[in-house]
Amino acid sequence: MLRNAFLSSIVLISVSTFVCAQKPKSGVPKKTVTANALSNAEKMGYARTNQYWGPGTYYSFAPGITHMKMVNNSESAMRDLTGISREDCLSELAKQGFTEVPPKEVEKWFNPNKSKDIKYFYAPDKSYILDPGFKDLYESDKNGFRPYAAGDMVRYILLPIEDSLKVMEMAWQYLRDINNMKLLLGDFNSSFKKANPKAYPIEQSGSTGWNSMRAGTFVLRMIDGKPMGAWERNEDIVRRTIGKPDFRLLIMAGEIDFEYMLQVKLQKEGYVLRYEVIAVTLNTLEPGANWTDEHKQRTLAYNGGVTMDKQAIELYKKAPLPPVLEDLNHLLHIR
Repeated sequence: MLRNAFLSSIVLISVSTFVCAQKPKSGVPKKTVTANALSNAEKMGYARTNQYWGPGTYYSFAPGITHMKMVNNSESAMRDLTGISREDCLSELAKQGFTEVPPKEVEKWFNPNKSKDIKYFYAPDKSYILDPGFKDLYESDKNGFRPYAAGDMVRYILLPIEDSLKVMEMAWQYLRDINNMKLLLGDFNSSFKKANPKAYPIEQSGSTGWNSMRAGTFVLRMIDGKPMGAWERNEDIVRRTIGKPDFRLLIMAGEIDFEYMLQVKLQKEGYVLRYEVIAVTLNTLEPGANWTDEHKQRTLAYNGGVTMDKQAIELYKKAPLPPVLEDLNHLLHIR
């Protein structure tokens, strides 16, 4: 459902990245590039296509090329595990020190569907649990072998309810990371079980795009029988409402061929933070579809989203009750 919601948000402000060449590039680093400057994927040394998918195969698509591939953070590390074979992915996880979660330790908070077929992995420092998702490439069966490609990565973190300030910091670090990666913000919203959308002080946050984030969230209220508009920073709203029953926070962003999501839910176990990176072109194309054409359409959608985000400033300036646009670096605590 969340993936569908994100795709529908493209109509309002589309998500993506850089207009890349039509031929998917290899992840093999160039000799002239120093090791410290390499992206996570380049350090792994994987090509992003193989004999089972890419140009000339039935699955003629690839996971795409990122906009800021030299940015190394938690999200780019997850992104770079997608678009490779299941075997390569599992081998890389073992190389990086991930260990499989024993079945008896698979808790419901990171396995809500109680699936027994999914393998979860502890991070090397046990700070999070990774759930790699593999796409069945059934049309590439050869000699009885069915290949799989890593289509998405999910990591779970559980924090006690007393750590609401830490949850806030992790959410804002996520915003800083996706901003650093030059991603387009698709959606930012928070709410809780009995939130009143018309209440003041504002109880629900909601922004689309970075420029709307700078404006915050709007609510119309009546003062002495007259309608008055109020704007409030999203961070202030979240700080005021976090910890309430069934609190939730959702941040979605993306590039042309990748989508990113952070979902925070307050459950009986505590705050469950669910981070997801989807190689969306790899996941959504039907077998036999043309990756190049799909990529062109996503590029157009992304460029349209960027344009709409820029136009938001002019719309705010002309609004009957124009908000005060704050500096994005200030909102993200970037000094």
